[in-house]
Amino acid sequence: MYTRTPSLAELDVRLTKLERQNRRLKRLGLLFLLIAGAGFLIAQVPRKPLNAAPAPAPSAASYDTLVVHRLELRDKAGKLRGVWQTTHEGAVLALTDPDGKTRAQLAVMGEDASLELYDTAGKTRAVLALGANGSGLVLSDAAGKRRAGLAVEPERAVLQFYDTAGKTRAGLAVTPEGPGLALYDAAGMPRAGVTEEGLFKP
Repeated sequence: MYTRTPSLAELDVRLTKLERQNRRLKRLGLLFLLIAGAGFLIAQVPRKPLNAAPAPAPSAASYDTLVVHRLELRDKAGKLRGVWQTTHEGAVLALTDPDGKTRAQLAVMGEDASLELYDTAGKTRAVLALGANGSGLVLSDAAGKRRAGLAVEPERAVLQFYDTAGKTRAGLAVTPEGPGLALYDAAGMPRAGVTEEGLFKP
C-alpha cells in the first residue's frame, strides 16, 4: 500500500503547530506553579497578639520629650486599652477592646512591617504585610483559617482563594508571561486554567 510522503512545507506546518501547543502547555504549567506557590506573604503564619499585662495606672505627667521602652494607653476608667513598646526585634503597638482582648497590632520588625486584626475570640482575621520581597494581604474566616490572599512581588501579582480545609481552589495571576486563571479540585490538584490563548486542562 502506497503512503504519500509529506512535503517539507507540510512538515514545517506540523512542526510549527506542535511548537505552539508545547508553548501553551509550558505556560499553563508555569501558571499552575506560580499560583500554587504564591510566595511567603500569603503563606506566612500570623504572629500571636502581644500580651499586654495590666499594670497600675501612673499619675498624669507632661513632657516636651518622653523617652520610654513601653507606653501604656488607658481609658478614663483606668482600663488598659493599648501598649506601645520596643523589643530586641523592633517596635509593636497593640490595641485592646474594653474586655482587654487585643484587636489590632501594628509591628515593625527589621525590614518587615505588618498590621494584624483579630476578632473578639482572638482569631486572626486579616493580615497586611510588607517585606523586602513584596507585600501581601491575607483574610481568614471565623475559625482563623485563611480564605483569601493577595501577594504583590517584583514580577508578579497573585490572588488566591481557599476552601474551609485550607486547600487552594482558585488563583488569578499576572506574570511576565501574561495573565492567567487556575482552578483546583478539593485535593488541591490543578484541574483547569485560562490564559490569553484560551482554556486549557492539564
